[in-house]
Amino acid sequence: MKPDKLAIELLRPEIKRPTAWSIPKVLRALEPDGLGGDVDTTTVFLTGAECPFRCSMCDLWQYTSPGNTPVGAIPFQLDQVLKQERSNGRRWLKLYNASNFFDSRSIPTEDLKSIAEHCSPFERVIVENHPRFCDDRMASFSKAIPGQLEVAMGLETIHPNAIEIMNKGMSLADFDRAVAKCQSLNIDVRVFVLLHPPGVDRKESVDWTWKTVAYAMERQVRHISIIPLRAGNGWIDRMIKSEEYQLPTVAMIRELYQSFSRSEIGSAGVASPGNTTVEFDLWDFENWQGGCPQCRESLGKHIARCNRELRILSLGETEIRCECTV
Repeated sequence: MKPDKLAIELLRPEIKRPTAWSIPKVLRALEPDGLGGDVDTTTVFLTGAECPFRCSMCDLWQYTSPGNTPVGAIPFQLDQVLKQERSNGRRWLKLYNASNFFDSRSIPTEDLKSIAEHCSPFERVIVENHPRFCDDRMASFSKAIPGQLEVAMGLETIHPNAIEIMNKGMSLADFDRAVAKCQSLNIDVRVFVLLHPPGVDRKESVDWTWKTVAYAMERQVRHISIIPLRAGNGWIDRMIKSEEYQLPTVAMIRELYQSFSRSEIGSAGVASPGNTTVEFDLWDFENWQGGCPQCRESLGKHIARCNRELRILSLGETEIRCECTV
């Protein structure tokens, strides 16, 4: 059943949320560049207003602040963590605000010029955004930065039942229009795909993940990240407690890699066609459900290798020896 906005909000756990004047967390790591190499990437986790949509599976609201983002708060946050950044070789910047970069309630229009100036040392800038916020502000910001703009959007799944249950306020037509607008403006597109969203039969979920990846590939997006769905947002936790839903497990993630060759794109012998990079998100992999420490570590190393080599390798091509099937 599709939840409504109020039900989703009422099920949220009580937590202390950051303010728009908090100093943001920063992550520095290597990311595949889609050309067979790696590039130094700085991710700044900005804090601003919450997304107006209430996706039933989303836990990003806890990293946002109540109310509209004050003018000046985002430049202030960037001042705290990018003061020493200089142009020194190839570097990318991710500005992730757990919301929509081109929603003026989250990123005030008055601040875009200052934000663009902070982006000057980087050859690529990646922001996250809902497809329905791909508007003229996006085009203006792309022109204002010296580097390449990339917009990351959540496609999540193309499963019709799951689309309704997730309450994203987005149709596949909305997504297609957003991708087309980005491409018409020479803006690259990054897509998030969920492994086992609510509303998909567990036995069919891996297949629907590959179908969704294929859908994004057909639209020639630059980058696809597959993300196992997490708990912690309230609504998903209630579903788990009532045994209406079970989080993806290590066994399901292993199945994802085992089944690639049988998928629509795998049967065609394609892992990263053209300029599309496909990777699996290893964020918080130590806490994946099921399995044992040995198989989680082995699987994490296998996925890291796939991400690094830009190809999907079946588990038989690695040294995973754990027989754990939980």
